[in-house]
Amino acid sequence: MKLKDGDVLVFAGDSTTDAGKSATPDGLGSGYVRLVRDALYAFLPRQNFRVVNAGVSGNTTRDLLERWERDVAACDPDVLFCMIGINDVWRHFDNFDPKHAYISEDEYEKNIRAVCDKAAGVREFCLMTPFYMERSRVDEMRAMTERYTARLRRVAEERGVALLDMQAVFDEYMQGRPGQSICWDRVHPGNAGSMLIARAVLRSLGV
Repeated sequence: MKLKDGDVLVFAGDSTTDAGKSATPDGLGSGYVRLVRDALYAFLPRQNFRVVNAGVSGNTTRDLLERWERDVAACDPDVLFCMIGINDVWRHFDNFDPKHAYISEDEYEKNIRAVCDKAAGVREFCLMTPFYMERSRVDEMRAMTERYTARLRRVAEERGVALLDMQAVFDEYMQGRPGQSICWDRVHPGNAGSMLIARAVLRSLGV
């Protein structure tokens, strides 16, 4: 992936991207999106970029698609990263309302295909896998996350879309420390996890 002077970079997703953006005056939040923006300013001082945080806490793929035109397409991105899916999984574990429509693996794959369709005109587009900071691969939520990620990976391969494997990034971290050392719920990246995500994004951009 290559950056050009004047590019608009948009990061779409859920709370792992949102990172409290409504509490920051510039709407960037306190997570990896801000770290990426700061690195671009610091390391590419002769170029100008607009960075947009289009993450919304609690969003599933279904939610993201519903607001895509308003929050993503309206920004006219040149570079677009999308990390979405952990809530598609998590709702199976924390929401037991019988009226709530869970997002199945099949629907998740269909929604990711729709995301790719909507992003078709973007010059640089990258899907980022959801992640769960649990070492044990037999953990029920970790196992489900991997199944949903396999669907995303299949779509990325079929469409020729760039892919960042964020689970692999956190698995490498967890060779030294458990996921709970970053966050008790093993989902929200906090300061350390945001640094890991930002590094992966910057490397993919050649920064």
